[in-house]
Amino acid sequence: MHKRSAAVVAIGGVLVAAVLGARNGPQRPMTALWYARLDKPPFTPPGPLIGAAWGTLELLLAGSGYRLLHARGTEARSAAIGSWALTLVGLAGYPWLFFRRKQLGESAVASASMLAAALGTVAAAREVDRPAALMTIPLTLWLGFATLLSEELWRRN
Repeated sequence: MHKRSAAVVAIGGVLVAAVLGARNGPQRPMTALWYARLDKPPFTPPGPLIGAAWGTLELLLAGSGYRLLHARGTEARSAAIGSWALTLVGLAGYPWLFFRRKQLGESAVASASMLAAALGTVAAAREVDRPAALMTIPLTLWLGFATLLSEELWRRN
């Protein structure tokens, strides 16, 4: 894929997923109240930290997607792009499950699925573009933490 097309697809894909996810976040007063009332573990980060982390991770996700989309076509590249795209589906869908539908168990499963997709991206990208794989590692670490937090919220509530 040409550089310009790869950039448009990568940035556009992350932007669409992020906007869809944000539309279902805790901005609504009743949703914010529901979230505030949850029994949270002591390791729950404050909201602004979560937002800042996701902003950084989305930039890295767009960068890794760009590099993968621009790389030479191979089976590993196809696998990496497929896993990357599944991660975007999770980015869009998790807030809908958690905040909109208030399905804590399903959202914990979605978080674990997103983690699996990101790990798949790292594994496949290692064979295609090492910087793309490295750019995805912070996301896998965050998703590991997010999955633990999601499971703990489900268990407590």
